[in-house]
Amino acid sequence: MRNKSLISLILALLCPIFMFGQNVSIVGKTNVPDALVRLLAYDEMLTCEQTKIAETHADKDGKFTLKAEIKEITPAQIAINLERVDIILSPNGKYNIEITIPNQQDVSYFEREKPSLKINSIDDKNLFLQYTDIQSFIDDYLYQNFNNIYRGRKMSLLDTLDRQITRNFGKIENKYINDFIKYRKAAVWMTANPAKTKTEYFDNQEVLYSQAAYMDVLTELFKSNGRNDDFLSRNWQIGELVEMMNLKKSYYSNPQNKNQVLASLEKIEKSSKSLKNRVVAKNIKKQITELSYDSQAPAFSLKDKNGNTIQLSNYKNDMVVLQFVDHLTPLVEQEFHALNELKKQWGDNVKIITIATNESFNEYLQLFDNQKYKWPLLNLYFNIILLEDYHIKTYPAYVILKKDNRIGMAPAPSPEQYLDYHVKRIANYK
Repeated sequence: MRNKSLISLILALLCPIFMFGQNVSIVGKTNVPDALVRLLAYDEMLTCEQTKIAETHADKDGKFTLKAEIKEITPAQIAINLERVDIILSPNGKYNIEITIPNQQDVSYFEREKPSLKINSIDDKNLFLQYTDIQSFIDDYLYQNFNNIYRGRKMSLLDTLDRQITRNFGKIENKYINDFIKYRKAAVWMTANPAKTKTEYFDNQEVLYSQAAYMDVLTELFKSNGRNDDFLSRNWQIGELVEMMNLKKSYYSNPQNKNQVLASLEKIEKSSKSLKNRVVAKNIKKQITELSYDSQAPAFSLKDKNGNTIQLSNYKNDMVVLQFVDHLTPLVEQEFHALNELKKQWGDNVKIITIATNESFNEYLQLFDNQKYKWPLLNLYFNIILLEDYHIKTYPAYVILKKDNRIGMAPAPSPEQYLDYHVKRIANYK
């Protein structure tokens, strides 16, 4: 009896923890069976870096369930394989959704349609649907009154916008939505009177890290501010954000300052009085160094045509050209021919690895057999996150790696567009 009582007590103590640990529930369906499904929360809306807070796989019918914990209203994305839809999550929210991914096999990257999100039911205190409805309403209103507002400077029309929102949606109770409306109006005011916008919308105001409308205005309004600005001295959190924005620009504009920039960001990351500013510093540091020259290349372990496992670490002592390919086309065949000619010039000094998507792997098996290409062909299979790791958006794509699996150039040009020049430059050929 004592054991049973002890077990009951432990379960009673743990249940609230489990309930708190998964306070958001998303039940969904997609038209992509067996897809990798991820829930990605934005850390903050200045850098828009994300953290994965839930992951699962859709079943053979495309059904999936995601559960996660959030502490505040959080902008997020649901990723179906590499395609994404936006959503705003509320603590204790329950969502029933459908996500449709367009079939775009023969469509160029620049002509791709976005996935569509359908809400079947939602329980989030009317946050997401009201937010999207008001967003569309404001977009339409500003479009219809564009000339009067932006050219005629009739700022009184923003008061009319407030009345129109109240008439159509009633009194808005949600602070997140009210902040969104406030900073959409700030974006308009900024075009007419930046000084007034700074005073009325940012001076001694809360810094809204999860509000995209706020960060859009902040980045535009303060892009030219110096470190000694009186406003920034008075509003130290914004001052740090502006300092980090300037550090990021300096990193790209002055290569000699890179080490100093990284040291300054690291100092903010470790010692800022704002925990959110520490996150921003960490994310900026990640963004400017990821896939940069001499950074560590994302590792992989993939199968070749014989089922052998090939790891990037196997090529630690080699210079490597990675080639990422999707479906075979005449243009891609030409690039393979040019790459093969370069292979003859490079000999053993440069290794080539082709990584093909699972759907296209058999096409390239036949191409390699027919043309007698002599370098490894690897199957990406379900390791699609590797494409995100290398920022692959179009095919074919190329990356040059130095020895020790470090980035030489990412992305690199095609074989017909100076790939050889950059390989030799990075290898210090004379």
